[in-house]
Amino acid sequence: MYMQFPTVSILFAIYNGGRNPIDCIKSIYKLNYPKNKLEIIVADNNSTDGSTEKIKKLFSKVTLLHQKKNLGFAKAINICIKKSKGEYLFVTNDDIIFTKDSLKTLVLYAQNNKFSAIYGGKQIVLKTKKFLAGGRSFSFLTGKQQFAKSPNKPVICDQVDGCAMLIPRNLIAKIGYFDEGFFPAYFEDLDFCLRAKKLSVQTIYIPKAVFIHKHAQTISKFPKSEVYFIGFKNKLRLLLKHSTPLQLLAFFLIHYLITVPARTIIKKEPILIPELRAIIWNITNLKKTLTARKKVY
Repeated sequence: MYMQFPTVSILFAIYNGGRNPIDCIKSIYKLNYPKNKLEIIVADNNSTDGSTEKIKKLFSKVTLLHQKKNLGFAKAINICIKKSKGEYLFVTNDDIIFTKDSLKTLVLYAQNNKFSAIYGGKQIVLKTKKFLAGGRSFSFLTGKQQFAKSPNKPVICDQVDGCAMLIPRNLIAKIGYFDEGFFPAYFEDLDFCLRAKKLSVQTIYIPKAVFIHKHAQTISKFPKSEVYFIGFKNKLRLLLKHSTPLQLLAFFLIHYLITVPARTIIKKEPILIPELRAIIWNITNLKKTLTARKKVY
């Protein structure tokens, strides 16, 4: 039986991505998916390394949306979504390399699933091809994310990563766009999936859809202290937005009585100042976070 393939918009942001976006787009053109059913939209967060010019030169059919400053991941992707036309939106990163059947596997599963859902694939390491990331569960008590343990079968989970996420377009009207308050990155994908869950929309991890991930190519450009700050700032914002008062209290007790001492004393991680900055940021921006919470709850 002949399958009518739906149109898919592949969306990602770049910020001084170097060779990564070139390799990403090349892998998209090698997909086992009808080329006339694909569109690629790239939001350039004001790159200065010449990567944008290279994309223009090599890939004339790619839609490039130049921004005047670094808007972060969520806002850049939202701009791409508003420009896109596909029946499905595939949100990814410029450091992802698509395997030949990756997108087709996700779309086929989505087409055969009678329930509307968000879908995500498995990420593997570039050189070793070992498992890197996939579907995740999230604990409001510890703030920790754990990978789904099913390596071969689709599994319902709390989150799939925003570097390998397939979204039916009709869900955007239901769930809304990515929350731009999670700047510049981290936890906007979990927030999106939690909001979907609140609306009885499942998130499904499909391990047979495989993507090679060079991993943290953009965020690694930041100083380590800044990475700690961004990570905890956005985690705390997510908890303030989604957790109950009891969950939040439990998180703080576990985090500061167990997690922080273990990380600072045993692992010797310099997290105290970044975490203090993150707390101050969240106190300063609490009103905005609570306003965002009201839209969900």
